[in-house]
Amino acid sequence: MFGADKLIGKLQSAVQGFELPKLGSEVEIPVYVVHNSLDCEDYFFIFDFEQFVGAARKGLFSRPKLLVWAGRDDFSRTTFARQFRQSFAEEFDAARMQLEKQGERKTGWFGFLKNTFGELKGASFGAFLSNLVLLVAMTSGKAVLSQILPTSWFGSKSDADKLDSAIQDTQSKVDLALEALVITLHPELMEHAYRDGGAGQRSKLDRDAWPLPQYVKKHLHDEKSGSWW
Repeated sequence: MFGADKLIGKLQSAVQGFELPKLGSEVEIPVYVVHNSLDCEDYFFIFDFEQFVGAARKGLFSRPKLLVWAGRDDFSRTTFARQFRQSFAEEFDAARMQLEKQGERKTGWFGFLKNTFGELKGASFGAFLSNLVLLVAMTSGKAVLSQILPTSWFGSKSDADKLDSAIQDTQSKVDLALEALVITLHPELMEHAYRDGGAGQRSKLDRDAWPLPQYVKKHLHDEKSGSWW
């Protein structure tokens, strides 16, 4: 097992343009799990990237903190982890491309590794970046280094092969962490989840939760994941 400094040095030699970001202060990313019906597995996600994108526009690599709200939590955690990761990747990449389109020069995590895999564009690169952000959100201290620096980058593989290996390395770690993620029940989301009948576990509600943001209320019936920033 490499020490942190040695690991960083090896990666800087193996991956052209690599620089380790300096993590800043913690920034919350609220996530709302919205149910479409009484089926516990029928839901979508709404991500609040407002504070996270705000920090990125200042060039900051903030430490993201996931706050997940739902109306019920009796769904499969394995399925939840996979769908959360995929939806987060899509919304993260949409924000990344929008910032790039706007010509933002300081984009924090959204611009990380921009010059590392320069010839690679599209969903694969965005998925990898979002995996890194999720890993940072669910680890702490020195553990972050071993998570965000894939050892699969060592050696003389092509950029495409390095990226593909890194996605596989981080994806399994992300899913395991997401399966254990704390989910808090929100009164308004529970009312929405059981609007067609039934009763939720009201004893598990956070009765001190802030009211849902207007954006979430407006999109409760979208039936597809989304985000705002």
